[in-house]
Amino acid sequence: MTLVEVLVVLALIGILAGVVGLSFGSGPRGDVAGQEADLLVARLNRAADEVMLTGVPMGFVWAAEGYRFDLYDGNTWQPHDLPILAAPHLLGGETRIADAAGAMVLSRDMDPGAAGPLTLELLSGTGPSEVIRFDGLNAVRLEGAP
Repeated sequence: MTLVEVLVVLALIGILAGVVGLSFGSGPRGDVAGQEADLLVARLNRAADEVMLTGVPMGFVWAAEGYRFDLYDGNTWQPHDLPILAAPHLLGGETRIADAAGAMVLSRDMDPGAAGPLTLELLSGTGPSEVIRFDGLNAVRLEGAP
């Protein structure tokens, strides 16, 4: 074998390794429910901060497949204009919200209402569930929850 033949074989092996590596796709990896829980906590905290700063009530609406934030303009509820809260968020992978669909109004008094703090459980088809608690002011991901 000559040096040129060896280099050609190595180049082919490199190309094949690249094709195989890229063929696995860009699907979700790791703890999807955990990533979604972290994102929801961040968005709920951002929404609470926004309500405190502006004094404008905000709606948090959820269903099994995702959630959204609405802004009250004095007459109607509209999609929020802040980019991180604007578009409805669909949960990734097999993740879903276990609780029935619902809504919560975030207001400047930060009172979660008679029902107490909101607790949502994110279920994943491939991993453990994640529990989030929101008291109207702070959202946290509960560690060690079922």
